[in-house]
Amino acid sequence: MKMLINGRKVDARDGRTVEVCNPVTNERIDTIPLATKDDIEEALACSKTGLEKWREVPLKEKEKIYERFFVLLKKHKRTIIETLMRESGSSIRNGLFQFQAIPDLFRGYLETAKRYDGKVLVPGTENGHDGKTENDLQLVVHEPIGTVLAIVPFNAPLMLFAYKVAPALSAGNSVIVKPPTSNPLALLKMVELMWEAGIPGDVLQVITGNGSLIGEYLVNDPRINAVTLTGSTEVGIDIATSMAKRLSPCALELGGNDPFIVLPDTDIEKAAKEAVAWRMNSAGQVCISPKRFIVHNSVLEKFTQVALEAVKTIVMGFDMDIAHELDLYIEKDFSELEPGKKMVMNSLISEKAATMVEQQVRMTIDQGAKLLWGGGRHGSFFEPTVLGSVTKDMDVARDMEIFGPVMPIIGFDSIDEAIEIANASQFGLSGCVMTNDWQLGMRVARKVESGNVVINGTGTYRNMMQPFGGYKMSGLGREGFITLGEMVQEKTIIFKGFLSP
Repeated sequence: MKMLINGRKVDARDGRTVEVCNPVTNERIDTIPLATKDDIEEALACSKTGLEKWREVPLKEKEKIYERFFVLLKKHKRTIIETLMRESGSSIRNGLFQFQAIPDLFRGYLETAKRYDGKVLVPGTENGHDGKTENDLQLVVHEPIGTVLAIVPFNAPLMLFAYKVAPALSAGNSVIVKPPTSNPLALLKMVELMWEAGIPGDVLQVITGNGSLIGEYLVNDPRINAVTLTGSTEVGIDIATSMAKRLSPCALELGGNDPFIVLPDTDIEKAAKEAVAWRMNSAGQVCISPKRFIVHNSVLEKFTQVALEAVKTIVMGFDMDIAHELDLYIEKDFSELEPGKKMVMNSLISEKAATMVEQQVRMTIDQGAKLLWGGGRHGSFFEPTVLGSVTKDMDVARDMEIFGPVMPIIGFDSIDEAIEIANASQFGLSGCVMTNDWQLGMRVARKVESGNVVINGTGTYRNMMQPFGGYKMSGLGREGFITLGEMVQEKTIIFKGFLSP
């Protein structure tokens, strides 16, 4: 496929490409251009032209464009989900989950934009600079922030594209998208449909290729007015540093090592099954999936046993028939394919990613953990894995995020110790506490240092209305309908003496 720049599908200026491969079979699916600096320059230049046009398009016209896009999206549903599955190695459930969220996200952010109607300040509340403000009319209005760079990760490219692009476009900004190099094809197909629906090609553009080159070049260019990223903490720090030098905003959703706290009064069997279902979902490649299982020692053995029984039912998806899966489930709602029921383990995004998980598991075992189940790598697949005898001083119990299907189980004796273990990480994205005592659950939730804590459910919880984001090294800013303000800037316009008699 080609890049989408200035309304045209283009190759790189020097013709260089990179292969996009199916991580399960290693077969080449397609190629994408490796963008050059000249390609990036063209996108930056025309984004300003696009911005001036798009900011003047009324919301009612944007709404018509979105609705045309949804019609096209539905028409091409199977192609987009199949492409996503083949380039990502992901499950049909993951594809449906992402796909179904897109219309709701665009509609929701547009409806939110309709409510950013500004305000009139009450006149005469204080003297002001000249002591004569009682007859001044002060209007506070919202304007687009400019050109937004949206950096999209591999693990949920369609949904996280929507979380970034929908608010930016609805607020009147132009957008340059940097998709994941490993699996950009479904996203590219979707943007082509958005162009077809009526979004100008200089308003929404996609640049493909080397992430470090493209990201560094764009982030350091003053024509980029804001950055929204889902990615690693290391990359987020670099972006925050660059943007700070020109006082430009960035929204960063970064790493996490989310605690799953199990108190002894809860339904242990239910908690363990929930833990397995949501840890193993999408092969563990979910930012807010539980990653550290902090279990009271009085129920540790039972929790571990139930978890092992659940893990042993998971089937490896080495021979998954994607066409057959699509035939069976393409018209289903993703919620009908509940994690944990006849779970088939999909591959990780690449063999490199699976190898990283393998190394992290070995490191944890070398530090004293016991391998209770799994631990094997098969190409880009990694077996569902349970680690016992994990102690709070091990790397995995603190700052080593394993982005794969691995359950490290850590025992504790007191509530204070559980909170201490949960907060010992530099990360604070999400988390949960399982207990039958709602007041105790609330007390624990208030003390856990993360942007999201669920009582009696997993931290894998994201509602479009909530201000989603993390504490500490898990990021800056928030995503969600109520945070459209991150994509606009406020201006006060004063009519001096307008209210004079």
